[in-house]
Amino acid sequence: MAVVTDAIPNAGRGLFDDFGAYQTPTTSDFTAVLKDGLVAPDANVLLNLYRYTEQARTDLLRTLGALGDRLFVPHQVVEEFWRNRESVITDARSTSTNAAQEMSSHTLTAVQTLRTWANRVALSDEDFTSLRDRLTGVFDEVQKKITEIGEGEWQSITPDTGIDPVIPGLERALAGRAGSPFNPEEILKLTEVGGERIKKRVPPGYMDAKKDGDGAVGDFFVWEQLLRAASECESDVLFVTGDVKEDWWRKEHGHNRGPRPELSAELRRRGGGRLFLLSPKQFLEVAAPILQLSLQAGSVEDIERVERIETEPSRGGWTTAAIEELFNGLTYEGYGNRVDVIRYAADMDGYIEAVSVYDICDYDDDRSLRGFTKPIRRISEKLVEQGVIPDSAVPVLAAEYQSGSGRASGFKIDPLLVPLINDLADDEDQ
Repeated sequence: MAVVTDAIPNAGRGLFDDFGAYQTPTTSDFTAVLKDGLVAPDANVLLNLYRYTEQARTDLLRTLGALGDRLFVPHQVVEEFWRNRESVITDARSTSTNAAQEMSSHTLTAVQTLRTWANRVALSDEDFTSLRDRLTGVFDEVQKKITEIGEGEWQSITPDTGIDPVIPGLERALAGRAGSPFNPEEILKLTEVGGERIKKRVPPGYMDAKKDGDGAVGDFFVWEQLLRAASECESDVLFVTGDVKEDWWRKEHGHNRGPRPELSAELRRRGGGRLFLLSPKQFLEVAAPILQLSLQAGSVEDIERVERIETEPSRGGWTTAAIEELFNGLTYEGYGNRVDVIRYAADMDGYIEAVSVYDICDYDDDRSLRGFTKPIRRISEKLVEQGVIPDSAVPVLAAEYQSGSGRASGFKIDPLLVPLINDLADDEDQ
């Protein structure tokens, strides 16, 4: 038998040499990047300061400030912050106003429902008045509390940078830490490069392909500026982002497990070290003990609340929050029976027979179901216009015909939406 004496060609590499993105970070890894690497926040991290409570905002800014010269803010991040700041402020300030207005609308709907029931059972005027007063009293109490909170902390946030409470803390934390912009020639060239990357689905940024203007290449600009800084320092990078799209994260069974391998490899090719990705909540949890910072009670939970709202998984273009808005709209317009039908169909694995629709809606047998889904489609279109759901969102309810025409034999719900609708029902039952 021949004995092999020569060394195996190209040997000498290990399990993680080309697959560092799959390696679970340790406390030592995070300690190293927080103390000797670069830490960069995404624009959504800065903008979400307007959505946090004061204590959560203070803790996050204090943590960013404690990084000192390890903090690096790509110029594109700062640009996107200023570009979107006022719209985020408007959204934060108007949330309570909109909620109070919706609560008022629901009060009228609830009273009308009570009145209809009272007439059908011949309830006395005295009993109806008593029930109505109790009902409106509860709604008034909730509406008052919503208004009280809305006129408190969030009303101090204003577009005026001179009195906006967010700006001073953010200015201190980011002082001297923002990167330089691209020059005009670089912008033209990199916009072309970014466009080609989007066509080839090279991360990051291809998930923003439909954004208007230079929004489609915004993530690529952030990434390129981060790559240049990391290359200059030859350091590891921790990118903190509220973005959960697949062009940043490696996803396994719906969970974010770390950066895309392509991003880790590109950082290495450009002279940087290892790449880490954390959400704002994870960043606060990881960084505080390493930087020896104490967090106020509730800060992490508040940041998690915002993340949960913004990152709720979408099915067929819908989230449970969007489904709830559809149901509220249908109920307000007097189509509560459509909500009942949708809920029943979801509970029956996505299908409801026509006979059950007649029973739920208390329709006469000779009534046609033609146009039954029209209010659902119309309100869904409004949600598209408002940006609540994409124009690619699947229909919530569609008619089924046994022979392809004639009277509907039943209605079906897209399978993707069944768990969302059932989850919403479970939440309401708790």
